[in-house]
Amino acid sequence: MAKTKSKKSPKSSSQPKESPEQLYDLAIQCVETQNLLVLVRRLQTPNAVLPALNLLGEISIELGDADSARDYFTQAVEADPEGTIPESVGGGAEKFLWLAQLCEEGGAASVGWFEKGAAVLKREISELEAMQERDETAEVLLEEKRGKLANALCGVVEVYMTDLS
Repeated sequence: MAKTKSKKSPKSSSQPKESPEQLYDLAIQCVETQNLLVLVRRLQTPNAVLPALNLLGEISIELGDADSARDYFTQAVEADPEGTIPESVGGGAEKFLWLAQLCEEGGAASVGWFEKGAAVLKREISELEAMQERDETAEVLLEEKRGKLANALCGVVEVYMTDLS
């Protein structure tokens, strides 16, 4: 496919004016066309740091680059160390669960990441249960979070059976 020329404004700012959602859509397009350089440049903005880091971590996983993925997820943990930032803006438990699976030390370190992710999921489940009566969409999210929590706890059991037995 031939390259297309883009029109540049005389004074383009270094910060894109797209919302995190628009940047996410751009990211999907870049992944589909394998134009990851554009993705990296556009997603490193203050409003999209967490979604960018998580997405770049997941892309690295898909590309088979566990070291880069680990680096991206570690940076995401530094930006949201307790998982208190909502998942809708890149926070939540996913980064901890990925690091549990990518943990080079294995054993207790991996269990620690799983436990951190499980704690975030338990908190989110509790919040969703409180909203369940007022919000119909909470039930779907609640089931999703419960499934993720079950998988995280199964991951802990697996580590105990293999690395810590």
